[in-house]
Amino acid sequence: MFDFDEQTLIEESKKHLEEFLQKEQRSLATFTGDSSLMYIPDPKLERFLLDPFKGVLYLPLQSFLDGNLDDNEIMWHIYYELALYPDWKKQTEKYLNRKKDWQKEIDSITSYILAIIKKEGMGKDPAYQPKILSNYVKKEILSFLHLLDNFTSFLRVLQMCPMYRDEENFEKIVSYMKQTGKTTESILKMPRHRAFANSFLIIELYKMEPKIEGCAQNLFDRKIFNQPFFEFIHYQLVKQINNDQGIIERDPFIRSFIFQTFEKLWKEEIDEMIFYKSKAQKKEKIKGSKSPFEQSKADEIADSLESTQEEVEKILEEMLVEQDQISVSVQNAIQGKVNLEPYGISQEDQQLFQFYSNKMKSEREQMRGFWKKLIGDAKKEISVKKNDQIKGKIDVHSFVKSYTDFVEAEKKGNYKNLLIFNRYLLEPQTDILPERIEISFVIDNSGSMNASKIEAARKALAVTLLSIDDFNQYLKSNAEQLNQKVEVLSETWFFGSKYYNVKEFNDKSVKEKEKSDIIRSIVKLDATDGATDDASCLREISDRITPIQEMELKKGKQIKLVFEITDGASSFPGSAKEAVEELLSKNVQVYAFQMGKSSEANEKIFNFLWNEGYKQPHGVMIGEQVEKLPKELLKAVGKNMKSIFNN
Repeated sequence: MFDFDEQTLIEESKKHLEEFLQKEQRSLATFTGDSSLMYIPDPKLERFLLDPFKGVLYLPLQSFLDGNLDDNEIMWHIYYELALYPDWKKQTEKYLNRKKDWQKEIDSITSYILAIIKKEGMGKDPAYQPKILSNYVKKEILSFLHLLDNFTSFLRVLQMCPMYRDEENFEKIVSYMKQTGKTTESILKMPRHRAFANSFLIIELYKMEPKIEGCAQNLFDRKIFNQPFFEFIHYQLVKQINNDQGIIERDPFIRSFIFQTFEKLWKEEIDEMIFYKSKAQKKEKIKGSKSPFEQSKADEIADSLESTQEEVEKILEEMLVEQDQISVSVQNAIQGKVNLEPYGISQEDQQLFQFYSNKMKSEREQMRGFWKKLIGDAKKEISVKKNDQIKGKIDVHSFVKSYTDFVEAEKKGNYKNLLIFNRYLLEPQTDILPERIEISFVIDNSGSMNASKIEAARKALAVTLLSIDDFNQYLKSNAEQLNQKVEVLSETWFFGSKYYNVKEFNDKSVKEKEKSDIIRSIVKLDATDGATDDASCLREISDRITPIQEMELKKGKQIKLVFEITDGASSFPGSAKEAVEELLSKNVQVYAFQMGKSSEANEKIFNFLWNEGYKQPHGVMIGEQVEKLPKELLKAVGKNMKSIFNN
């Protein structure tokens, strides 16, 4: 554990880093292509930890402090760790399927080794069976590709962030690489094919071509298209980076221009192998050295901050799961994979819903980022003063409590392990959150709702209801982090001459019903319900609040929000005003959005109903710019959620 001074330093450094990262948010969003990714310093970590499902990169604060890194160095490490992140997101399956894509090369090298083993008369030896050799070959090829990915990551940081090409900053990067074992000397003891794969980054770092043991001539002396070999590789990879290309273009390029040399060197080593029968010696030998079927110690990199090959694979697997989980529920309904006809939803309804879902894809993605950050901010670590500690500052209460032990220790002259101090320790601090959040959408479906207003309302409802569905997914996956269960439920009401409940507060386990109600809320909005009687609908919502729920709302154990969307003044403003006041008295937050051209008289009625006589206004006049409705509704929902989770 840290003593008090160290703990103070940790806290101050953490605060500084958080403030610094906040300032660099735009640069990080540009580099990663993901404005929703959060960056959280963790004093317990020694290496980066990327959690795709939570959308968080945890930063190794202690390692930053131990290395005395300045802000530019910290940013370089973040950039280097996330250099391929945009391509990982776009081509997750492609990265995970590399073994399949390179199977031809794996089979070719495996067959080459098997042919030699058969020639040596050891084809039936259990140590040299096809599966064992194939696994070895696969590991070598994937390791080769990972090294070239790292080289590409290095180049991308230099291209996207030119400041790191400056001599002073570049020297700090070189110094870090030396600490992790990336030196010209480090590859001398490597097998030739591995040394070759490591050489690209070495040349970039030290501007010199390393010597590879056992090679009669310099592998980098040759030319491709009249360009020196390394310069050609460097130029083409940089060109791909500048054109925002990734694995789709990189792997075929590697296969055509780099793998051939790698394979040639590898086969030379295979030809030099001396094989032994497994009974005499279980593993084959190369000139008396350890087995090439194991990773050479000379290849291994000293402790570094960045993710290893195995960690990257785990990140990619989690990214794929996260992508599937977010899209599968609604997409199944949209694509007709779930039969929703028993719930009154036709294929035409699903197609119309998909149209609006696609229209609002960008806004929904932005809200996902908002939800991730909201959940991340809900759990904090704070310094808590702890008494009865064995080190720290003398604490009077603890001293009195342990005075007998102190007297005994004084006789022995041994004061170890006395619980007479206090110190500050980091402890998780989670906000106390409501168990249930209900959101009611009250939508004007009267005859005055023309096509443009219907369009705006459908878009607003689609993105908001789907975003709430996303939020529930994140809440479920972060239940352990929040240390409590929180659920957000939504319902939809239409009003005109009459009112009716289109979407209910469904239990999330009733998936088909929830999907159907979301779709129905969008496609059934058609301006066919006559006048504008919102008063009766608001009163019905109020009447449904039971005495027990009212008590829960007062205590904050439940939260209830009502959002009304209308295009005109209420037909019964006095009655509607009473319903709004009644809801507010029950600790329900109520808001309204007026859209479309409105007369002076209608504006006066709207303000009387929603803004006059309250401490805070509850009505927003959008006016003729109806396309602003989705943004304003999401803004209001987000603002209320932020106040709940960051209370």
